[in-house]
Amino acid sequence: MDKNFKLSNGKTIAQVENEMKLGIEKIYLDAWAKGMSVPYWDEDRVLHLANPDGSDDLVDFDTDTKTYTFLSRAAEPGKGRFAYLLGR
Repeated sequence: MDKNFKLSNGKTIAQVENEMKLGIEKIYLDAWAKGMSVPYWDEDRVLHLANPDGSDDLVDFDTDTKTYTFLSRAAEPGKGRFAYLLGR
C-alpha cells in the first residue's frame, strides 16, 4: 500500500508508522531509565531482551512462572538492535 495514502484521520500511513515507532522507542527509553530490560521478538520470532547498556540477550520465557531464562548473549553492549537509542 502507498505510504502516502491518507487515512480517515487525515494522517498518511507513513505518519502513523512514524508515530508508532516513536512511541515504541519511548517505551524502551523509559524502561531503560529505570534499569529494566525490554523483551522483543526478532523476525524469526525468537525472544530477546534489549538491555539498558545496548546489549541483547537471547531468552526463554516461562508462561507458568512468568520468568525469563537467559540462554545466550545475542549482542554485546552498544551493539544490540535498539542500541541506536542510547544516544538520545
